[in-house]
Amino acid sequence: MVRSIKMYPYRRLLFLCALLLGSFITFRIHFSRLTSDVKQDAIREDNISLCFKWQTIDTQQLRASTCLPNHRIISSVWTHDGSGIMKYIQWIATRKLGNIRISRLNDECELIQENDFSVVSENGRFVQIYIMPLTANFDKKSLCSTTIVRIIKFGMLTVPRIYFKRRVLRATIAYQYLDNIRQNHNFTSSWNIPLSKSLQKANVVTKHLIHCINSTSNATSLIIDSEDMIFSNLIESEKMLTNFISVLGFNTSKQSVKDIIQYDSYQFMEDATWWDQSETVQHVLSSLVHSKSEISKNSKDFYHLHGNHSFAHYVADSRQCFNDGTFYQLQSETITNRISTDKPERCSLKPFDCAFGDQYSFSDREKLYQTYPKDDYFNSAPIKCGFAVQSIIDKVRKRYERNDKCEIIVFTCITNCYDPLPTITDAIPLGTCFVALLDTKSLNSLKVPFIVGGQSNNLRHPWDLIDLGNSSSLFRIAAKVTESLKMLGHRMFPLAKWFVWLDGKAYIINIKEVLSLAKTPIIGLHHHDFNRTSELEVNLTVSRVKLREAPNSVELNGSLQEIKLQEAEYKRDGFYSRSNAIGLPLFDIAIFIYRNNHPCSFRHLCGWHNEVNYFSYRGQLSVYYSAERLNLTSYLGFIPRRFYHTLGHTTTC
Repeated sequence: MVRSIKMYPYRRLLFLCALLLGSFITFRIHFSRLTSDVKQDAIREDNISLCFKWQTIDTQQLRASTCLPNHRIISSVWTHDGSGIMKYIQWIATRKLGNIRISRLNDECELIQENDFSVVSENGRFVQIYIMPLTANFDKKSLCSTTIVRIIKFGMLTVPRIYFKRRVLRATIAYQYLDNIRQNHNFTSSWNIPLSKSLQKANVVTKHLIHCINSTSNATSLIIDSEDMIFSNLIESEKMLTNFISVLGFNTSKQSVKDIIQYDSYQFMEDATWWDQSETVQHVLSSLVHSKSEISKNSKDFYHLHGNHSFAHYVADSRQCFNDGTFYQLQSETITNRISTDKPERCSLKPFDCAFGDQYSFSDREKLYQTYPKDDYFNSAPIKCGFAVQSIIDKVRKRYERNDKCEIIVFTCITNCYDPLPTITDAIPLGTCFVALLDTKSLNSLKVPFIVGGQSNNLRHPWDLIDLGNSSSLFRIAAKVTESLKMLGHRMFPLAKWFVWLDGKAYIINIKEVLSLAKTPIIGLHHHDFNRTSELEVNLTVSRVKLREAPNSVELNGSLQEIKLQEAEYKRDGFYSRSNAIGLPLFDIAIFIYRNNHPCSFRHLCGWHNEVNYFSYRGQLSVYYSAERLNLTSYLGFIPRRFYHTLGHTTTC
C-alpha cells in the first residue's frame, strides 16, 4: 500500500503531461488549419485584386465574374490602339486558332469594354489582351500606376507577359487619330493632332509599361515592336507567324495550323501590310505638309492609287476594308452536301457553280455585305470568294503560290476555242509572266508549243499554258470559267503585285506605262458607248446570249432566267437608280487590271465574283454592283484610250 501510495502522484503527473501535450498538438493542428485558411483566403483575395475593376460600380457588380483566373490565361499581351497587333488577332480569331479575350481600359485603368473570341473545340484557356490608352494616368501615386505594377510585376507569375507596340510612337498616335476620324469620314486637309503634347504623354505610358515588363522575374516576358514583324520574304513571314502564335501560347505543331500559316502568310508580308505600316502613316502626315509632287518621287506604287480621295481617306478605307474581312473561306471550312434553299432552286442544274463559290442561297450571297457589331473590332468570319471546293483550277495556285519572281501576271482564259491568245506590244516590265488558262480543246488548237505574247527589247515572252481539262466538267456554261477567273487573280497568284487580265480579243500597248500611270487600284476600259449604263446593258446582253446559246435551249433558258432574276434584284435593291444618279458609265472588262494586296480591291473582287457565281455569268452586268454596294466605286478607274484596242472574236478551231 505504501508503495502504491508513493507511485500515485507520479502517475498523475504523467497524465497531466500527456493531457497538456495532447492539447498543445490539437491547438497546433487547429492553428495550422486556421492559418492555412487565412492564407487561402488571402490568395483568393489577391486573385480578385489582380482583376481590373469596371468603370462604374453597377457595371462592376454585373461583370465581376468575368475576370479570368490565372490557370485560364495562356499569356497576357499589353498593347495600344494603332499598335499593329489587331491584324494578327483578327487572323487568329477568323481561323479559330485559339481563344482570345480583349479588355479595353480607360485612363484610370478601369475596364470599359471586353470581347471574347472563343473556339468551341478548344479548352477554356485564353490569351488575355489589354488595350491601354496612351493617355493613361501613370503618375507615381495614381491608382492606375499601382494597379498595373501589381498585376504585371506581382500577379500571374507563371504567365508570359508581352508588350506589343510600335517602335515609332508617332505612328501609333497618328493611326489612332486616323481610325477615329474614319468613323465619321471627316477627312479634312489638316489634322488637329497636338503631336508634341500627345507624344510627351505617350512616352510616359510606354516607358512605364516597358519598365514593368523588364523588371519582372518572369523569363518569358518580352517586348515586340510591330516593325520587326514585317518581312518581304514569304519564308520569313511564315516563320514570324509561327513564332508569334507560339509565343502567345497556341499550339503550332498541328498540321492544320501549319497548313493555315502556309496558306495565309503572304497576307502579312511587307507588300500586303502597307496600310498598317509606320512608314505609311508618316507619309500621310508628310502629305499634309508637302505637295503631292514632292512626296511622290520615291514612294511605293500604293501611294499613287487613291484616285480622287485624299491619301488619308484612302488609307483609312483600306484599314476598314481589312477589318470588314479579307481572309477567304478555306476548303476545310466548307460544309459539304449543301442544298439550295432558293425558290426557284437552281443548284441542281449547276452543281459546280454553287459548290465553287459556296453560293447556295441568297443569304450566302449577302454575307459579304453584312456588318459586324461595332464593339467587335473586326469581322471574324471568313469571306466567300471562290475555290470553296477542290477542282482542277487549284492547280493554278499550286503552281504559283510560292513564285515570287512573277511580280506582274498577265493572264487570260479561253474555252471552246472562242479566241486566240491576246496581243501584247511595246514595253513590258521585268518580272512579268504570261499565263493562259485553257480547256483541253483550246490548248490543242494552238499549233506551236510556246506562244509569243509580246516583244520588248528583243526579248520574247512565252505563255505558260495550263490545261484545265474539259470545260463542260466545270461551270454550267463554258464561258463562265473565263468570267469567274478574271477577277480571282489574287486567289491564284498570291505573291504577284499586279494582275493584267486580257480577253482573247484584247490588244494592249505598253503595259509598263499603263501601270505607271494608274491612279486607282483597279483600272479597265471605258465602254465605247459613253451613254451605256449597267441598266441599259441588260437587254443588250439578253440579245447577245440568245444569239450565242441558241443551239442549246436548256442553257439558254437557264441563262435568261439568271439575267431576269439579277435585273429584278438590282431594281429592288435600288442599284440601277443609285448608279444612274452618280453617273456610273459601263465598265468594259475586256482588259481588267488590278493591284494585289489591296484590302478594298479584295472585297470588291470577291463581291463581284459572288454576283457572277450567283446570278448571270456576264460580268459586265455586275462589275459595278459590289463596288457601289461597298462604297468603292471611286477606286475603279480607266485606262487611257491610246493604250489598247479591242478586236472581234475569232475562233481557233
